[in-house]
Amino acid sequence: MLVFLLGPSICLCLANAWMPDVRPDLQTKADKVTASFFGNTTDYYKILGYDDENILVGAKDFFYNISMRGLKENSRLVWPSSGADRELCMLKGKHEWDCHNYLRVFSRLNDGQFLLCGTNSYKPRCRHYANVEQAASDGADATVTSSSSSGNSMRYEITRDVEAQGLCPYSPAHNSTYAFADGQLYSATVADFSGGDPLIYRENLRTEQYDLKQLNQPDFVGAIQRNGYVFFFFRELSMEYMNFGKAVYSRVGRVCKNDRGGPYNHGKSWTSFLKARLNCSMPGEFPFYFDEIQAISPIVESGANAMVYAVFTTSVNAIPGSAVCAYRVDDILAAFNGDFKSQKDSQSHWLPVEQTQVPKPRPGQCVDDSRTLTSIAVNFIKNHPLMETAVPAVHGRPLLTKVNLHHRLTAISVDPQVRALNGKKYDVVYSGTDDGKVTKFINTVTMHQNGSTERLRTVVISEMQVLPLGTPVRELVISSKKNTLVVVSDGRLVTVPLHHCSLIVDCLGCLSLQDPNCAWDLQTHECKNLAASQHKFGTKSYLQSLNTTKKAAASLCPKTAADPVIVTMAPSQMEEVQKLHYASMGGAPAEVQPSQEQQPTGSGADLNDYIDENKIPQASVDPEQVMTNLHDPQKSIAVVNELQTASPITSYTLMLIICAFLITFFLGGFAGIRIKQWCNQNRLDASHHNHFGKPISQFKHPNSGKDINLLINSNSYTTTQKTPNLDLEKDRSHECKNSTEHLEKELPCKTSTLTKVKRTYI
Repeated sequence: MLVFLLGPSICLCLANAWMPDVRPDLQTKADKVTASFFGNTTDYYKILGYDDENILVGAKDFFYNISMRGLKENSRLVWPSSGADRELCMLKGKHEWDCHNYLRVFSRLNDGQFLLCGTNSYKPRCRHYANVEQAASDGADATVTSSSSSGNSMRYEITRDVEAQGLCPYSPAHNSTYAFADGQLYSATVADFSGGDPLIYRENLRTEQYDLKQLNQPDFVGAIQRNGYVFFFFRELSMEYMNFGKAVYSRVGRVCKNDRGGPYNHGKSWTSFLKARLNCSMPGEFPFYFDEIQAISPIVESGANAMVYAVFTTSVNAIPGSAVCAYRVDDILAAFNGDFKSQKDSQSHWLPVEQTQVPKPRPGQCVDDSRTLTSIAVNFIKNHPLMETAVPAVHGRPLLTKVNLHHRLTAISVDPQVRALNGKKYDVVYSGTDDGKVTKFINTVTMHQNGSTERLRTVVISEMQVLPLGTPVRELVISSKKNTLVVVSDGRLVTVPLHHCSLIVDCLGCLSLQDPNCAWDLQTHECKNLAASQHKFGTKSYLQSLNTTKKAAASLCPKTAADPVIVTMAPSQMEEVQKLHYASMGGAPAEVQPSQEQQPTGSGADLNDYIDENKIPQASVDPEQVMTNLHDPQKSIAVVNELQTASPITSYTLMLIICAFLITFFLGGFAGIRIKQWCNQNRLDASHHNHFGKPISQFKHPNSGKDINLLINSNSYTTTQKTPNLDLEKDRSHECKNSTEHLEKELPCKTSTLTKVKRTYI
């Protein structure tokens, strides 16, 4: 009994110590894929550009222009490696599938041309392309035909073909990135065949070669530009942790767009390269860090702040965990204005540099002409590229955490500033995993009662299986105008809807989903997408509940089927619905006469009157649709848990009720046994108790001395013995008579038991 009483308390303590992942309100095994574009897993698809109409995809020997609607191929550009380059690649020990031209870099140039770079069988090259009309005026002679599946073809001219060392990776699987800003290409990749010379490069400027303080085995995940800077996000081996072991930290690096290199022999080195750590951790006395950045989103204009969302994971051999953190661009810039970090010698700790040791003007700033800087300032920034202060995450904690043995987060995309029904705007975040899932969530912030601290709440809206299990999601692309999410893997592109409002069939499920895109239409009784609906914000024809509990959301909806509902429909329609209901339940319908309250109301009734009186308009009732929705598991899965959660009897209260019932049952049974024993002792005399205290089979015949069991052997058909104890062929009337005479002597005559025995057996 003590276990029953202490069980709920133990469970509550464990739940407070470590909370599981937030469960999505909408979860299906496979999402509805609206379109697909297939290739091979060795094609290494990479999104090189996109808008609301087209997607530009780099692949093996091909550059695709694909329509966002239906993923139909508009055109393609073919650029294979030459036979000599492929043969040389295989002679260097590479596999046959590596010795192709994987297109990795694309950018539109200012003069109407576009730049395209590929691995070219481990010998990177870049080309400038122009259309035929423009190339004819430039006098170009090489022509490339771009064909399409529809039969249309486009002709491009190659205006330039150069080596791309430092601009394009050697391998399609290498983690490289780039950004095109102010007519110049900024790339973060490797500069040699073996991949041992990482660099951040822009036309004659690069990071120091083989300098571990600047770059130490980095993996680049993204690059963005903002306010005269170019930011690079990557993970690398931490130099400041080398004295304690080996660790990987996430970084953000920064260079100035107007950097022209330093004076004298520093003419090919950055004078503005700095880097800082990105802090994505669970706060506490001993923070839990997610140290390895995996992907970033483009800059999101979130209200007055410019933000970058990023995906982090733990190391491969650690506790499998993933997180999504957001960073303000202003916080990143503030970190680069803080203290520098340095190490006195190889045996010393990394400590902040004192302000008196920092040259003036401050190194690392953007100046009009970096070639006028002093050698002292350039040498200082070369030896002290690391900042002391880490960039803090927004709200000081991850926006989403996942601890899952089966998958990790790999990609991210954001639908910014989606306006809800109440006028507030939310950033809707989509994150992909390495087993083909896409998780959709938002964050809501509320102030504590003291008004000084914020409470961050994560609302996981849905988790869909978009790709086959085991297929990692490499990239995510959002088109808000097309209501489309493009999911990219190594050899496949698929599109799914951004919103799943239509999967919800009741008001409680629609409101509990807490999707700012979805609202419950009181007129049509459907869960609709606000972006696609022609509605006006502030009207009363839609319901939406954000940043509330499911119980509060249930109070906003009209009464459900569990409550008394007055349905306004014709008697024939009511009879048809009842027949369908009883047919599904396996019973027979009762004769129900429509009451006066069930008669149709006048056509002039207002919509608010229906809501106040818990009535449903006649046009919204469709019996076939009602019964279909009740038996559709995919449409009802988002409601089951919500109804359980909204129930006033929680699992904890139910446990206490069961425990009280068991205690009462055992105490009552014990008391009943004691009372029965006491009554038997007072009712029977000593001789009666002595005789019946033994088994009945111990009564013996006075003549034969044999045991006679009157109750068991009275019926030959009920015995379980093979040989009967009595001979049924003999006349045993005298034996029975003698037995009863013996009982008359032994038992008191007042009892009625003897009389019953005589009447039954004699």
